[in-house]
Amino acid sequence: MRRVWGHVAALMVLTSVLVVGPSGAACACSCAEPNTAENTAWADLVFVGVVVDVDRPAFSMSSGDLMTARLTVEQVRKGSATGHVEVKTAIEGPSCGFDFVEGSRYLIYSRDGQTSLCSGNELLGAAPEVELDGDVPVAALAAGAAVLIAAVALWWVLRRRRSASSGNGGDTGSAGSDPGPAPRGEAGPGGQDSA
Repeated sequence: MRRVWGHVAALMVLTSVLVVGPSGAACACSCAEPNTAENTAWADLVFVGVVVDVDRPAFSMSSGDLMTARLTVEQVRKGSATGHVEVKTAIEGPSCGFDFVEGSRYLIYSRDGQTSLCSGNELLGAAPEVELDGDVPVAALAAGAAVLIAAVALWWVLRRRRSASSGNGGDTGSAGSDPGPAPRGEAGPGGQDSA
């Protein structure tokens, strides 16, 4: 039984590692004071847009891995863009990743399709009037996978326990068992006394 619990514990550790994912070395992002003129000069596209979808990688190896935010363009202040624009940034703040939130309106400074925490982006507020793309978040998928794996592990343990208990001293009167010789003084199989 200890072996089974050891397998279950190993499976749970593996599941938590896959859900949480490996973490890279932490570092802090340090930005200079915001300067609108410098940010505008750096950027090749400055626009106001609403985030309709954020695509984070399912598994990332470091905080510097990129995620993609899809924004509906409302106003262009520098460069040219219409419809939707995709902007990439690091997935976490320690790597200067900008934290996009679906349904929020931002002033975005981007260069070559990328932006960062230090680019001068500004949150302008919520945009409830804009329809989101509405796909399933990665965190919900990971949580669902963890629950499914835990349920399968529990089913497997219960099944093993049930089969172990039925094999160790369960049913002693099974159909294939030999009743042994008839006691003395009683009639045997042919109807004759076995004495």
